[in-house]
Amino acid sequence: MELRCLSAILEAQLASDEYDDSILDAMPAVTHDDGSLPEMTVGACQSNLPAFHGRLPCIQPVDAMSFATVVSPRDMQRLTRRFAARARASLCLLVLDPFNYRHLRSTEDKRIKIGYLCANFGELAMMPLLQFHNRSRFFVICYSLTPSTGTKWCTRFESSIEGGIKDLSLLSSSDAARIINSDGVQILFGLDGHTANSNNGILALRPAPIQAGFVLGFCATWGADYIDYLVADRIVLGLSSQQIDAPHDPGTQLNIDERVLLLPNSCILNAHALVHPDLRWKSNVNRKNFDLPDDAWVFAYLGSSSKIDPIIFGVWMSILKRVPNSVLWLCNLPEPAIPHLMNEACDYQIEEKRICFSQRAPGHKSIHQSVLADLILDTPCCNMLESTIDALWTGTPVVTFLGSTIATRVSASLCNAANCPELITESLEDYENLAVELAVDGDKYFSLRQRLEESRTGTWQAPLFNFKENLAHFEVGCEAIWARALLHKPPANTTVVV
Repeated sequence: MELRCLSAILEAQLASDEYDDSILDAMPAVTHDDGSLPEMTVGACQSNLPAFHGRLPCIQPVDAMSFATVVSPRDMQRLTRRFAARARASLCLLVLDPFNYRHLRSTEDKRIKIGYLCANFGELAMMPLLQFHNRSRFFVICYSLTPSTGTKWCTRFESSIEGGIKDLSLLSSSDAARIINSDGVQILFGLDGHTANSNNGILALRPAPIQAGFVLGFCATWGADYIDYLVADRIVLGLSSQQIDAPHDPGTQLNIDERVLLLPNSCILNAHALVHPDLRWKSNVNRKNFDLPDDAWVFAYLGSSSKIDPIIFGVWMSILKRVPNSVLWLCNLPEPAIPHLMNEACDYQIEEKRICFSQRAPGHKSIHQSVLADLILDTPCCNMLESTIDALWTGTPVVTFLGSTIATRVSASLCNAANCPELITESLEDYENLAVELAVDGDKYFSLRQRLEESRTGTWQAPLFNFKENLAHFEVGCEAIWARALLHKPPANTTVVV
């Protein structure tokens, strides 16, 4: 009931703020009559959209992603549009000379200059990959919106980036944008979306001629006319071959406002093969460390507590009823939430001892928790991401649910790329039945575990774990969208074919 009320409040706020964002539904690129782009010179905050001066909705986009069961994809799109427009509106009083991109076509260095803008490089699954960009074709530079953590892990990878990692945390949006522009960045990837510590004002100033977002960093559209591309794949977008190749603009069809840079496998790039090459771990890390029974079947959810809704919790309780001697392990829940969940479990006639709580292991040690679980249960209203990658890398199956939004399809993309598409379900009934079947059918369960192990360490590595191939596909896409920009053509849907 509370979730439906929240959805109704959001819908009412979107309808009453008098901001007309419909121009984005059919906004053509600014082109000449022959279809080419004008000279790449953009003034600060230049936009065809009306300025947003209203009051922002009460729900942040990153929180709305967790309410996918009640917030429609269209309302999610309209919500991000308002936050994107507010980022631009807050800069309208700046006196800033237009950025000029002609000097970026240097004859001295033919390489494409790629920039990454992020607030949490230390927690980013793809960060270690950045050192493996082909240096004969790409020059990479990173821009951090928060100071370095100074850990050995972060320091090691920071020093491996050719252009280094520049700290923009103390700079204004305009000063940060000037630095990015003066560095000659040609494609700028924003990795935060509308999340904590993001600074979309920098992107709103258009310091680079091509700007793109990653599903990896923000599992939804940015809703911004200053983001040209969204790096995605067919599964997270729910695309068929006919849809992406159709002549119409798929942006509004899919409730996204960007053109698509479509990768052939999962768009969730990761570096687990680099960070966790050896899964052997210390003997003192065991179930007792987390108060888990040694002789029970352990279902686990290792994601954020904000993604647990009453519907999926009820399904989990039903699974426990059907699987004797099983427990549900929940990590890192806030203390006030625990009594409420225990009361809910009692209502389902589940004993307290069958719900286990613990803190999440710090940093990159959290992957060991996936080893201790027998089966990971995903949340349909908003999928896990890092925890799904961790589990699949350790060989622990993840039961997931294929939803209707990007945030509810990322785990399906990961499971498919790990060569285990049968872990993807399309109804809550199938979700429950699969979880129970894997718990009681040892042959099927261990067959899946063996396949995951072979997909990671065998002669044929599954696409999810083949980081060099995934990075090469991404680089091909970068070259394609930059080649189009050099021809003065507007951004267009781009598919990397293998």
